Amino acid sequence: MSEIEVIQYNKIEGMTAFFNNVAYRSAHLHSEWELVWVIENSMGIICDGTSFIAHEGELVLFSPSLVHEFKKIDKSCTFMCLQVSPRFLGLSSRLVSGSVHPADYLSSDEISKIRCGLYKMMKRYIGQDDLFQPYCKGQCSLLMYMILSKMPLTTISDEESSSRNKKNERLGRLISFVDANYMHKVRLYEFAQSEGVTLCYMSHFIQATLGQSFQDYLNTVRFNHACSMIARGNRKMSDIYKSCGFSDYKYFVKTFQEKCGKTPDEYSKVLAADMPRIMSSSVSSVLGTEEKIFDIEQSQDLLAKLGESRRKVC
Repeated sequence: MSEIEVIQYNKIEGMTAFFNNVAYRSAHLHSEWELVWVIENSMGIICDGTSFIAHEGELVLFSPSLVHEFKKIDKSCTFMCLQVSPRFLGLSSRLVSGSVHPADYLSSDEISKIRCGLYKMMKRYIGQDDLFQPYCKGQCSLLMYMILSKMPLTTISDEESSSRNKKNERLGRLISFVDANYMHKVRLYEFAQSEGVTLCYMSHFIQATLGQSFQDYLNTVRFNHACSMIARGNRKMSDIYKSCGFSDYKYFVKTFQEKCGKTPDEYSKVLAADMPRIMSSSVSSVLGTEEKIFDIEQSQDLLAKLGESRRKVC
């Protein structure tokens, strides 16, 4: 479940920043701090088993190795993502925050200053003039300090770290298991057996970690694989539902109506209008992810749009 980003401009060692448009990003984690600034449309987030909605303009901060999942509410969500390694910041890799909501601890004026700082940093990061690296390194460190100095922080123990690593490794194996078998009839008890635990234990583990039942997660994976196939526009619906593991067409339609309020055919018709025309570079397409990372030109266009409406930024 490690993060693999495909970006067309140079990164700075220890930090990277990019604009992303997400309809769905499967459960994942990475070793960096991740700061998300929601720019357009709201986004549903499941974080360590808890669900919430991040609205336009909000900031969300994920500690290293914290499992999180993104999904659209009505339309796909555009956000800026800043990923920073603990080493870059001179922090222990075991330092974590007890919250993902900076707005609970910072004033509205402080949040506005952070958004403005992110905007200015991103302009230099994308423009990449001769001095962009020292500017971005300094700005990134300052912004993270402004947030972390107000957030509840704790250093996890060796025992807690070991327990978290084991949980995340098991979750990674579960996701790989589903990804390898979603197109067939999937039996959770087979995975539980391979892990040496009972079916009941595994069911509780999934609910606590992903905030949903195994069947709900499996249906979500199948649904998002179907969405990806529909987006490519070269397969019949009858082929798609079978390829994605749905037992019959009626259940396929029912799942789409539950997930997005549309039939597969209706979804296909509105897809082009819903997802902006941006670079197709899925972070992990094998996991049914539906997201697009902006290239340099698209990032510059979005920055120009943000600059025209300063109230959205500062």
